[in-house]
Amino acid sequence: MTDLPSGVRAVGGDLGEPASLAPVLTGVEAVYLFSAGRAAGGFAAAAARAGVKRIVVVSGLDDDPAGVERPLADAGLEWTHLRPNAYASNALRHWGGMIRHQGAVRAPYPDAATAPVHEADLAAVAAIALRGGHAGRRYSLTGPQSLTFREQVAILARALGRELSFVEETPEQARERMARYGMPRSVVDELLAMWAASVGVPATVSPAVERLTGLPARGFAQWADEHADDFR
Repeated sequence: MTDLPSGVRAVGGDLGEPASLAPVLTGVEAVYLFSAGRAAGGFAAAAARAGVKRIVVVSGLDDDPAGVERPLADAGLEWTHLRPNAYASNALRHWGGMIRHQGAVRAPYPDAATAPVHEADLAAVAAIALRGGHAGRRYSLTGPQSLTFREQVAILARALGRELSFVEETPEQARERMARYGMPRSVVDELLAMWAASVGVPATVSPAVERLTGLPARGFAQWADEHADDFR
């Protein structure tokens, strides 16, 4: 971790081994926790023992919200839950290699719609919640616009200044491809089910980013312009 700001110290701990967290959490008032899953209970107990006051937790795709929130509350910790609809950075994660090497995106459900949130907006909301005053709140975080996968690829093409094609896969082909890259079966199943359900259904756009930060949510086109070099 060489790009951390001055004054930030990196320390190691394992959510699966709560005993390893004591030196990590000592003297810490607030924690940003991403996708704790089944480790939430052990983490909550370790955080409470260390004197942590509040947790800002971000849902992973296959997290059970109650399964994360309940252990935190039972341990006497304040929690705020951030629940992104989809990340703009998923475009790089899922499509980056294909765009760089093939000039095409292969995916199922081209008309599946999401409202991808910019990582900077997630970070801004998390920073606000970490300072307190949002205990017990759940915030759905999205970008400012519902976009289909096909529309997202068109936006990326404009940002890159090159033509990109969209090759529609069957769900079975997508399942095999994602499995080859080591994506857990439960995550693959969840993604495919979510995409299938969103075909022809505009994604809900949440006002939470603007309401909490006072600034409009950043759009996918801005994200694409900022990350264009990552696709080259």
